[in-house]
Amino acid sequence: MTEKQTLPKRRSRKAPEKVSDPQLLTAHPAITPLDIFTRVMLGDETITDRQFDAAKVAAPYLHPKLAGLSMNAVIRRGVEEFSDDELSTLAQTGAAGSTN
Repeated sequence: MTEKQTLPKRRSRKAPEKVSDPQLLTAHPAITPLDIFTRVMLGDETITDRQFDAAKVAAPYLHPKLAGLSMNAVIRRGVEEFSDDELSTLAQTGAAGSTN
């Protein structure tokens, strides 16, 4: 009589659920994945491979891609509607401040 070998049942692993609240995901909010990436780009060698890998995994949950965000932008004034003084100020400061 031959016995049939049975393998132990494999447990199925569920993917972790996405949490939409970033504050629930950050145990230490002083450093973010973007901070880690920036420090590595600037040559900081104190970041370990484990920290870098953790930042890569956490980044999509904390920093969504801008392409995935909807934006409702409305142009309030065209360039033709600004006065010469306003255009000069914008050119000098490089910022589009509010004009009343």
